[in-house]
Amino acid sequence: MRIVSLGGNKLMAAGIFSRLTRITMHNGLLLAFITTHTIFSVFLGRLFALAPDEGGYIYTFNNVYTWPIGTSAQSASGWITAPTIFLWVAYLPAKILNMLGVPDFLAIRILSIFLTAASLFLLKDVLMRSSVNGKVPYKFIFAFFFIPSVFLWTSVGLRESFIIAETTLFLVGLNFLVQEKNKRAFVFLFVGSYGLVSTKNYLWVCLMVTLIISSIIFLFQGFDRRKIVKFLLVGFIVPAIAFAGTTSSYALDFIFQGDITASGGRSGDSVSQVYVDSSGRGSGTKPTKELITFHGDYTLITLHFYLIDNPNTFFSKISRVIHLDKKIQSIWDEKVAMGLVHKDKQVGTDTSSLNGHILEPGKISRPLTLIWPAFVFLFGPFPFIGD
Repeated sequence: MRIVSLGGNKLMAAGIFSRLTRITMHNGLLLAFITTHTIFSVFLGRLFALAPDEGGYIYTFNNVYTWPIGTSAQSASGWITAPTIFLWVAYLPAKILNMLGVPDFLAIRILSIFLTAASLFLLKDVLMRSSVNGKVPYKFIFAFFFIPSVFLWTSVGLRESFIIAETTLFLVGLNFLVQEKNKRAFVFLFVGSYGLVSTKNYLWVCLMVTLIISSIIFLFQGFDRRKIVKFLLVGFIVPAIAFAGTTSSYALDFIFQGDITASGGRSGDSVSQVYVDSSGRGSGTKPTKELITFHGDYTLITLHFYLIDNPNTFFSKISRVIHLDKKIQSIWDEKVAMGLVHKDKQVGTDTSSLNGHILEPGKISRPLTLIWPAFVFLFGPFPFIGD
């Protein structure tokens, strides 16, 4: 894809940035959110240990504008079913930043941060116009975005910020529809629905189930039937048609021929093989004496080699000051020692301890098996404890 009128793009980006700046200057919480997330993103640099998939998203970002319409961005990232044209639009602000000299990893992180900040702003706007204002303080909602795992996911260039923004757009659109603001409602509903089915289709299915249930409730409450029909058309039918018409046949096959039962039964095992010598010092890609298979511990492995290969980065220097490097080395030595004495040279096969990493599918007959993993997923990651 050839981007024209670079000067116009610069002016547009400057205008958008100026407006966002004015909004954040009048909202201390949003300013704090953007500032802390940006500092953290810059601090991480090209360290992807806390978000191993981020490298794949950077690859997609750097190559998507060379792919023709009708292809899928399934290479190396989670955008398996996303239409290419959707990614062209979604990544355009980051692309403009990248063209202006911002590094690729930082450009998509800044996009993630501003998408989440925009979601918070929209939620606040709805809350301020709602009858529940005061009963559900905005600061309470804001605090949830500082849960460590959520803070991390919205600071790096993954899909979480897109999911948050798309869901927010859909819910705000529904709010506008109830308030008779039809034009804005239809835009928000369509963009939110089409964006979510392009980003995470099974979450979109869950949202559409709630849409259908809501429509039935609205019908019994005496809502205008024409409005309910428009709600279904703009929020469900039209986005589904638009998605089917813009994505690839590969993506459609992936969605409709996937085996949900097989996916749910996967163990969640994460396997990495590393060559080490008898002292436990990793040698990177060159074999020395022993090949150890790690089950889990990807963050530990990545951090260990990052500190060795990048001793002069800001992250590495801070790690030395707070002795994080020694802690990582200590855990590394312990894990490697366990692997060297294991008969199959493996580490992390025990699933009974706190560090047991293999995921077990939850059972409806045992509700705690569904609730506890969700709790751990939301409130993690706790560095070096479990996975």
